[in-house]
Amino acid sequence: PLPSDPVGAIVTAPLTLHARSGGPLPRVVEIPGGCLMRTGAANVGLIRALRDNERAWAASACPIIVAFAAQAAPDWATMAARLERVPGVGGVELHLNPTINAADAIRAVRAATELPLLAKLDLDSPLDAAGRCVDAGANALVVGRSPRGMAIVDGRPWYGRLYSPSVKPIALRAIADIVAQKLDAPIVACGGVHSGDDLRDFLAAGAVAVEVDSAVWVDPQVITRMTEVV
Repeated sequence: PLPSDPVGAIVTAPLTLHARSGGPLPRVVEIPGGCLMRTGAANVGLIRALRDNERAWAASACPIIVAFAAQAAPDWATMAARLERVPGVGGVELHLNPTINAADAIRAVRAATELPLLAKLDLDSPLDAAGRCVDAGANALVVGRSPRGMAIVDGRPWYGRLYSPSVKPIALRAIADIVAQKLDAPIVACGGVHSGDDLRDFLAAGAVAVEVDSAVWVDPQVITRMTEVV
């Protein structure tokens, strides 16, 4: 059952230790029913994010989960230690990809902090890493990071991650497969969550909660409407 306030936490954009300017433009390519995106992890960096938001995070009505970009994996332990006693921070979300040794990275972060760790699996290969993440110390699994796709832009291939309601069937299948592994960790659904029906479907598949991402870009009130129909 949902609590009276169904928003359990706010997840930040993925951060690196220091600011990154990101990849070249364009960073978003529209496709029918969604978009492909590649930002190159453009962000202000954890140090600036703390300076700008620490007071607001401390006053937040719900916990802040700080997301760590895959590009920052060598710095994850340092970043986690910096957040250890920041008021309002309730956890860390690690954005994994196939180039990262998930178990080693999670063990390093676990040694640096007692904060809850959410391992965000790549939807391109979620099953391979799920068990290793839990064994290494992840408290929850987020399923998952948007799958990669390609468009043709000016006659050339353009690669990015897919944000669209069409991601939902991929995420649902991944969640069902991971649930079947009977791992000792809750699953948070992410990918293609755009309506109350989507929310119900992900809970039915075995998720305990959902992350709403690109739907909020289109309609900031979508979360309110989602929870009204559950």
